[in-house]
Amino acid sequence: MTSRTNKLKTALWISAVYVSSFICYAPALLEQNGTIVPNVLLSLKYLYVCIPAIAAIFLLICEQSVKVYFAQMFSGKITIKQVLIWEIYIVAGIFGSYCYSLTAETDVFENTYLTITQLLTSCIYLLITAFVEEIAWRGFLLERLPFKKIKNVLFVGVVWAVWHMPMWIIRNSLGPEQIVCLCIWTVLVSIVLGITYYQCRNILLIAVMHATFNICYLAPQQYNIVILAIIIFAGTLLNKKLKKNFFF
Repeated sequence: MTSRTNKLKTALWISAVYVSSFICYAPALLEQNGTIVPNVLLSLKYLYVCIPAIAAIFLLICEQSVKVYFAQMFSGKITIKQVLIWEIYIVAGIFGSYCYSLTAETDVFENTYLTITQLLTSCIYLLITAFVEEIAWRGFLLERLPFKKIKNVLFVGVVWAVWHMPMWIIRNSLGPEQIVCLCIWTVLVSIVLGITYYQCRNILLIAVMHATFNICYLAPQQYNIVILAIIIFAGTLLNKKLKKNFFF
């Protein structure tokens, strides 16, 4: 009975997050279609990234389990191995972006970060937003799922990708092909973040890794997908060969 109740609560939480997140971008959608919308309502889009964390904390308060979940989120120690793996993702992202810059004859770094100040500002902003997101997606949702670890990771990845839809469609005006690529990319990132979280149980490292993917992987998503898929495949083979969790 408890398991069924938890599943129902989780399903309701996901539904509430989807509806609330869409409401944040609904005024922008109305404006795009010619409706005059007050600036106050348009500002709701800035709450978008906070909605999952707010909903998670609200449910945890109702369950009187806030301390339990937050203790779990920060219960693990960050090891040297995990830091080295994080650095591999940084190098892979920068190298892939650099290779794309050479191929496309454009400097994606200069086009994205015009000044050092802008780079530092972007890093701080992306780290904060990543931390807020990870409280909800890995720290809350991943912990509640009753399936095997890999199924949990994939489920969170799909739910997380769908949650991004209002931002991709309304704010960024992306087409179907771009959205499909972003969905695949989001699921791959979720695999890395989810498996790493199961190992370290420290949401700070996961937030830093999340921000790394946003900061360093500047090539078009189809290129990033290939890079990350290769790393995941290589890491899986390495784990099987050594018969231990060396990479993930």
